[in-house]
Amino acid sequence: MVQSDVDTPNQSVDSVQAIQNWMVNQLVEQLSLDAKNIDVTEPLTRYGLDSIDAVTIVGELEDWLEVELPSTLFWDYPTIEKSAQYLVEEFDVSAALDNAEPAAPSDNQEAKPEASEKSGKGWGGFWKGLGR
Repeated sequence: MVQSDVDTPNQSVDSVQAIQNWMVNQLVEQLSLDAKNIDVTEPLTRYGLDSIDAVTIVGELEDWLEVELPSTLFWDYPTIEKSAQYLVEEFDVSAALDNAEPAAPSDNQEAKPEASEKSGKGWGGFWKGLGR
């Protein structure tokens, strides 16, 4: 696991917030939820996240952050808040976040193309290709 030595506390907070926003957007898209109803401190299973959806989102997260993640990420860190904190503490995500467009929690349910659809590295493109 790599941790950046140049992160200041504000950068870490910003990184955690950016990852949390991305995860909220993924839940909105994957599970057809309203972003206003998602609490980052609640267990992901509360929103109906099953193992297939979890692996899909982890694969898309790997593509976005360009790191290899455990497929059990959301079971080991069962809230958006804990998952995002773990990622910022254990991985150097700064390069990926610097290159990413800012993500804000989505108010609509419209699907937007994700990096994984373009790169094809993660499981997200696989499941979407099967008509999920």
